[in-house]
Amino acid sequence: MHLFHRIILCAFLLLALLSASCRGSAVMPGSDEAPVNSIYYWKTVFRLDSAEYDFLRRHDIGQIYLRMFDVCKDRDYNKKWSVVPNATMRFEECDSAGVPDPRLSELRFTPVVYITLDALREMDGREGVLAGLIVERVANMCSYNELPNVSALQLDCDWTASTERSYFDLCRAVKDEICERDLPWKLSSTIRLHQLGRDVPPVDKGVLMVYNTGQFNDPDETNSILEIDDVRPYVGKLGSYGLPLDVAYPVYGWQLIFRDRRFIGITSGLDLADTSKFEQEDTNSYRVKYNASVAQDHRLQHYDLVRNELSSYSDVMRVKVLIDSKLSGRRHSNILYHLDSELLSNFSDDEIDSLY
Repeated sequence: MHLFHRIILCAFLLLALLSASCRGSAVMPGSDEAPVNSIYYWKTVFRLDSAEYDFLRRHDIGQIYLRMFDVCKDRDYNKKWSVVPNATMRFEECDSAGVPDPRLSELRFTPVVYITLDALREMDGREGVLAGLIVERVANMCSYNELPNVSALQLDCDWTASTERSYFDLCRAVKDEICERDLPWKLSSTIRLHQLGRDVPPVDKGVLMVYNTGQFNDPDETNSILEIDDVRPYVGKLGSYGLPLDVAYPVYGWQLIFRDRRFIGITSGLDLADTSKFEQEDTNSYRVKYNASVAQDHRLQHYDLVRNELSSYSDVMRVKVLIDSKLSGRRHSNILYHLDSELLSNFSDDEIDSLY
């Protein structure tokens, strides 16, 4: 082979290798990473109290999935629809001199961007532009707030058959942006149960979200957070799913308000044991006795139905056993949703350790 042809061949092979390193090679099921206890942080202010730091320490939690902002559809200054960031995280994990808490340096962080379906439809055809804005905003937030040990970015979106192409285009564009900016990040995506039967998104890794398995706005649901009968029809596809998967389980609760069988809103903190205001109708359903109660922005009316939904240890553990049996020994991390001292106080230390 002539020297010139050898040089051309070597250059071609080098270019192919560089492209593969940016775009990722073919992904095989199973992760080559050691499992790490992880947890989501899903609030608008990042500030850990002493109880939350203690929880992280007691349960050897090494990674936090940190919601950074939502991407939503909204009207711009010209009254035209556009895609904008919303509910951006505010960081308060600093002392008076602006120095981050040194305990954060012991943790890994995965920034999460939640993308609404309306925003995904609106960005159709402009995924590359939006990908650049998303990656730039996340990178700036991480840098400005000195967020340590960031090795991945996660996109959270409940894409459907009609929006799959746009979401996958966005994922490819985000991977390209990460590579072009020379960021040491992998890209992950949340995977809902119903998405297990669809094509695999072009990302490095997935997180299977095993919560919100029912329809929360259905007045006939018993527990929309987690029911094993809602999970069973989907998990047969787990063993052959073409992405490394970690698994997220719920440790939260909420109270859902219905009026004349119509969903009104979500709240928390109502004292449903107060028999002067509420009358128990079913295992976890209560009727309002009079109109004076206020649930955040929702004024309760006489005969409104309040459904109290919780993630019980026994329900979560039953589902976890089922999921583990279908993953066929594939290495994975378990993630809890989400870090909140009050909600986590409903679980014993032994129960949390069992879930991990």
